[in-house]
Amino acid sequence: MTVVQLDRDIRIKAATYATRLAEVKTQFVDRDDVIDIVAMATLCREHALLIGPPGTAKSSVIDRLRKLLDVRYFAYLLTRFTEPAELFGPLDLVAFQRGSYRVNTDGMLPTAHIAFLDEVFQGSSAILNSLLTIVNERRFYNGSEVVELDLISLFASSNEIPDDPLLAAFSDRFLLRCNLDYVPDDLIEDVLDIGWRGERDRIRTEVAEGERATARTEVTFPLAELIQLQNAVADVDVSGVRDTFAEILRTFRSEGVVFSDRRAVKAMKTFAASALLSGRPRAELSDLGQLVHLWTLPQDEVSIRRILADHQVSVLERGRQVRDITEISLDVRHIMRLRESAQTAEEWREVIRRLHRLTTEVQRDHPGGQEVLGQLQQSQRETVAAYRERFEPNG
Repeated sequence: MTVVQLDRDIRIKAATYATRLAEVKTQFVDRDDVIDIVAMATLCREHALLIGPPGTAKSSVIDRLRKLLDVRYFAYLLTRFTEPAELFGPLDLVAFQRGSYRVNTDGMLPTAHIAFLDEVFQGSSAILNSLLTIVNERRFYNGSEVVELDLISLFASSNEIPDDPLLAAFSDRFLLRCNLDYVPDDLIEDVLDIGWRGERDRIRTEVAEGERATARTEVTFPLAELIQLQNAVADVDVSGVRDTFAEILRTFRSEGVVFSDRRAVKAMKTFAASALLSGRPRAELSDLGQLVHLWTLPQDEVSIRRILADHQVSVLERGRQVRDITEISLDVRHIMRLRESAQTAEEWREVIRRLHRLTTEVQRDHPGGQEVLGQLQQSQRETVAAYRERFEPNG
């Protein structure tokens, strides 16, 4: 039996990317799922669809991710009256005078690494046809020229999945899906606190004229290293979960869950990426949990969660068991003792990840546990600062 291993450098980069994502999560409330989905899309070079009402931080999450990756970015709100030139570029008059039809794509969607289109299904047929080629083939037909694009992921949002069967082929190109809603009532105070910190940072940045002052939270993850991780996804062994996945697909079909063959094949990429982010060379049963984000129809998500549970794939449910806050407080003390003995960068990153998970648990399950929450948030800030000082002195 061939022993599959991940290169040490790849394991370090994957752990660093996971740590960066954990830092991003601390800047939002109740948005861990969408951040994970967006990150998974970039790692798999796939596209994601975010479903939810305005004001649920869809564009903010994408904007924060593109700053993390320091990539070329394009964002636009589509309406029924949006013209193709608004996305792909205006007519190149110089070329037109020479008898050639082409558009000037500088700074437009065809030049972007990451793109975000709000209300994507409002686009005209001309726009959607061009987008279909872009997301499916990463090509843009500029007059007689075929342009190969550097696009990593196209993110799109909508209030709902359209019923129009003519849009089904386009919609299915978005492998990953996420339903968003406004944060629960018991987290409103956190939204106000974190949101105000973000507004203050923006104000201070905007008034710092002549300076390129980037907040410490804007530490980037190099695009070149992301590309290395994207290539490493192909090295992960997914054969160990294939048979279980096949059984799950048969159950999908028998219960009428809409899941195309294309979506099934691409799903394996998400299993591999999930394993990679955990530093594993082989996909495990837990990685099949990514399927809860790959539904085609929103109403199928509940069925997918149940089917996964029937196949012993653990997926966090809203009805999970709530731990006593005293138990969580003891965990905090244990983790801080681990920090005192941590030596390697990976040990420090694991402390950061565990503190973030506990912070999320307290925010969701114990809205009145402000003392423990404050302790956790302070521990996170101190740990991240100490990590950067120790392992990223020039960061």
